[in-house]
Amino acid sequence: MARATEIMPHSCTRKKEKMTRDTEFDNDLIHEKRRIARKRRRNRLIAFYLLALLLIVSISFNAMLYYEKIRQQAQIDELTVERDELIADMNSNYITNEAANQLVVEAINNAEQGKSDEGRQKLKDEILEMFEQGDGVLTILENVYAEKIVVPDSSGYYFFDVDETLAKHDLDPECFEYPVVNEETGEAEGDVDYVGDGVTVKKGIDVSKFQGDIDWEKVKKDGMEFAFIRCGYRGYETGKIVEDEKFEDNIKACNEIGIDAGVYFFTEAKSVAEGKEEADFVIDLLEEYEVDIQLPIVIDVEQSSNPSKSRTKNLTPEERTDIVIAFCERVKEAGYEPMIYGNLKSHMRMTDIYKLEVYRKWFAYYRTPLRYPYKFDIWQYTSAGSVNGIKGEVDINLMFER
Repeated sequence: MARATEIMPHSCTRKKEKMTRDTEFDNDLIHEKRRIARKRRRNRLIAFYLLALLLIVSISFNAMLYYEKIRQQAQIDELTVERDELIADMNSNYITNEAANQLVVEAINNAEQGKSDEGRQKLKDEILEMFEQGDGVLTILENVYAEKIVVPDSSGYYFFDVDETLAKHDLDPECFEYPVVNEETGEAEGDVDYVGDGVTVKKGIDVSKFQGDIDWEKVKKDGMEFAFIRCGYRGYETGKIVEDEKFEDNIKACNEIGIDAGVYFFTEAKSVAEGKEEADFVIDLLEEYEVDIQLPIVIDVEQSSNPSKSRTKNLTPEERTDIVIAFCERVKEAGYEPMIYGNLKSHMRMTDIYKLEVYRKWFAYYRTPLRYPYKFDIWQYTSAGSVNGIKGEVDINLMFER
């Protein structure tokens, strides 16, 4: 009994120690649970904020995409309206080949119905005479609609009114001399010339690698007083600028024997920057070869030989006009005189004739009589000329100096 009494205090102590340890364990467990709970709440809060941030970024990004899409659509709508207006304007002056043929038939019918009217009968006789001579629909349309500028295209014709606000050339139609068809041989005899007062007329050629090796002494003796030499071109597919392989020989020969020379570059630029690049190429080439030119530096603006593959096929007239202006202004900055070469389509459809009025023009038109009212300085009247010293056909031009 006494021993039990002696042991009891130790037992109580152990129980108290155990209870203390249990209490501390419970407290640690509670603290750990609280710590884990706080960590979970913090993680959930972080996750919430991250999700909220991602949601805000996503909403902002989608909103930007939405408004950018709206802006782009607005631009597309605006361009579509401009395109439709342009097409409508073009179509108002455009007829297909089939419609053109019908116009000729109607003109003949109208003349037939008006036999008592000398004017109508004369028109009918003229149309029938043109058919007998083998003239095409274009020539007939030009005669029937003499007050219009008729521009042929691959699938039809465009008609333009003569704009009285644009400068006109001062050449007298009565002073032109044209080849005459020999009734016995059926061959054209003579050449194109102009004999008007107050105008000095010079005859010249334009050449490139396609004319091969040229005997320039013979060319000069054959009466050619000037020449435009192709210095280069830009590839219509590659966009690469290439020097004409005969340029150096041709330009130096002209300098040596005293033929006034100018140079031309066939453009396929599709931006203002490329237009300036082409001008710089020409200027650098003249400096590199240390040659002189007495005539302008010309930008040749024509549809490429393969329009469907041309890198410039989608240019608008406004874009092409800006490119031409960039070329011409860069040429002027270098101290040379710029000039623009082109045909009816170049001037009337491919560029803005109003914005380019300040520059000199070289006009290509291969039919006679000349039917073009606006101002020009050089007329390229044939691409099938014959000149001593050149094998094969060559372009021949008349230059009008006042």
